[in-house]
Amino acid sequence: MAQASQMIETLDDCFVKTANNIMKHYVEEERKKILGELRDVLKESCNQSARMIAANEIREQQELAFDPETKNVEDILTEYKEAISNIQVDSSEYSRLLEYDRQIKELVEANKDASNNELDVIDSDLRVTSQERNVIDPITKTRMVDPVRNAVCGHVYDKGSLIAMLQKNKNTRCPAVGCTSTDYIDLNQCRTDIVIKMYLEKNPA
Repeated sequence: MAQASQMIETLDDCFVKTANNIMKHYVEEERKKILGELRDVLKESCNQSARMIAANEIREQQELAFDPETKNVEDILTEYKEAISNIQVDSSEYSRLLEYDRQIKELVEANKDASNNELDVIDSDLRVTSQERNVIDPITKTRMVDPVRNAVCGHVYDKGSLIAMLQKNKNTRCPAVGCTSTDYIDLNQCRTDIVIKMYLEKNPA
């Protein structure tokens, strides 16, 4: 499961980086069209993931309910196929898609030209300063290296220091000053923040 989650995270990072390159190399009309197509691909990926999860849940339920005295293999397969065909998914509220939209919005806003609202080249320092974009890890109070954003509260931490903190105490809440979330941090809900990571790479300490 952990390996699958890592693969999905890597895939989603590739989507954002691809969007970055689209913004860099295409004019506005083409850019909107291709970005829309890219989002559709991600949405379908989310749908497929949801179908797989639902199919596994159906299989597990059938395994628990299996009674060899009342059902044969053919009946079970028929029920399984029917249940699979009736799976309905809606990816509009999936965290993967919402996180993608958030990062794309930040990329667009970070590179908006004040005079004509066109996107500048993303490699031009992302047009943000260290004051505008916080790169200090709230855990160690040092500059982040591998930023991850908590999907629950929106705060960003360095992945290494977050893992070390959770290894000491898995029941830990967000350490960011002023955070109102009462949920314990779940590493699975902390995803790489591509925008901040790009900023860190373009603006080394």
